Amino acid sequence: MYDPAARQASYLVGAKELLQGLRHGGVGVWRWRVDGDELLWTDNLESVHEDDNVAYDGTLESFRRDLHPEDFDRVWKAVSEAVADRADYNVVYRTRPKADGTFRWIEARGGLVSEDGVTWLTGICLDVTDRVEAEHELQRRLRQQKAIEEFGSFAIGESSLEAVTDRAVRIAAEVLEVPLSEILQFEDQGHQLRLIAGVGWNEGLVGRGTIGVDRDSQAGFTLLENRPVVVDDLRTETRFSGPEDLHVHGVVSGMSTVIAGAAGRPFGIFGVHTRELRRFDRADTEFLTALANIVANSVRQIAAVDHRLLLVREMAHRAGNLLQLVDTLAHRTFSPDRDLDEAHRIFSSRLSSLSRANYLIAKGGWSLTRFSALAKETLEPFRERVRLDGEDVLLPPELCFDLGLVLHELSTNAVKYGCLASEEGMVDLRWSVVDDAEGEKCFRLEWRDETAAGHAHGHGTGFGSKLMQLIIERKWSGTIESPATSGYRFAFLIPLSAGARCLPEDQ
Repeated sequence: MYDPAARQASYLVGAKELLQGLRHGGVGVWRWRVDGDELLWTDNLESVHEDDNVAYDGTLESFRRDLHPEDFDRVWKAVSEAVADRADYNVVYRTRPKADGTFRWIEARGGLVSEDGVTWLTGICLDVTDRVEAEHELQRRLRQQKAIEEFGSFAIGESSLEAVTDRAVRIAAEVLEVPLSEILQFEDQGHQLRLIAGVGWNEGLVGRGTIGVDRDSQAGFTLLENRPVVVDDLRTETRFSGPEDLHVHGVVSGMSTVIAGAAGRPFGIFGVHTRELRRFDRADTEFLTALANIVANSVRQIAAVDHRLLLVREMAHRAGNLLQLVDTLAHRTFSPDRDLDEAHRIFSSRLSSLSRANYLIAKGGWSLTRFSALAKETLEPFRERVRLDGEDVLLPPELCFDLGLVLHELSTNAVKYGCLASEEGMVDLRWSVVDDAEGEKCFRLEWRDETAAGHAHGHGTGFGSKLMQLIIERKWSGTIESPATSGYRFAFLIPLSAGARCLPEDQ
């Protein structure tokens, strides 16, 4: 038989037992007298708020002091509406930040009760930090995913690289909520990066600002690491010092990643920065890397279209020039005073060099070409005997084509008179981008052969020497340096802005 009294006896009603359950459940109980300042709460509420230093004195001010300053107005509005409408009270707020900037999320629920003519707003508080942070993380990732989808759709149909990079830096700044974002492009000369798109930088910096690619800068370090780099605090960073522009803009935290380019050469760097401490996590770096990958694909897509158009024009132009050059080589090689077999061997060797250079440059669509790749291709027969040392320089295709001939003549002479005549001999090939006396950017190449006699190597009146002189001085307005030193050293400067001119037929 159902016994109501027995059933009632089975319920928990003792204050001690109830408090034990609330304490282990992470729940605190409170009640506020709505017509006064009296506020009562259970002694475990401080642990719910994770702050043992709350100066609880039984007043509403204690609660006010424990609230995050930015949340007080919202919480008090919810309290006032619950009292005015005699409705349920439900609000989620943050506790006062601790010294390290962290805080807890607290959910408060309650309602009005009346006892002996006194009205109380009473309820519970519980720590919901894990739940709120999980919800925020989900929303953050959804926002990032949506931004990536929208940017990818935009970039795939956009023919303007400027439009793509501008949109990319704006998206990064908005979604990651950072004041500074940037895309730095690796310049053709390979010795610096240029700020081509950005948000938050001082006026006039975008389009003109440059930084070096050495390890001292965050961008240079990122290029060398070839992976995302996160900076927790630039002020205490030990891997690099950071460029002056970052310090001028008050940068504290940030992250950067490489934007891939064509043929293994990076396009540049994508970076974001903050002026306060910020811990960028894996989701942030994955988002920035995804944006960088979309930019990289757009770079390749736009470059491919440009290359196709350029290739059609260059095929017609280069065919005539190439035949003219071959005719000049044949005319000067098959001279009456030269043995026919020897002439045939020299001509075949020069033609082979032309073919290797032409293949390498045509493979890239007659676009800017990596000189290091050209040097390796041209000097392939001497792969282990030529030490290559130089910057990752991009040069115009026609200049690279002509430099292939110069390298061929230098290596041929080294086989006859220099280090390459013996199996153990080594030569050094170095190149760089330097400023001339007028401050103009020039490509400098130096060939060093320590065993060759200077008078016997490359200084004669033969066609090979004339060809190098014509290419460097006449065609590209360069300057040849050949000092009288021990061994043989051949060096030259070619202005990178020099216009191309065809070799005269009579030379």
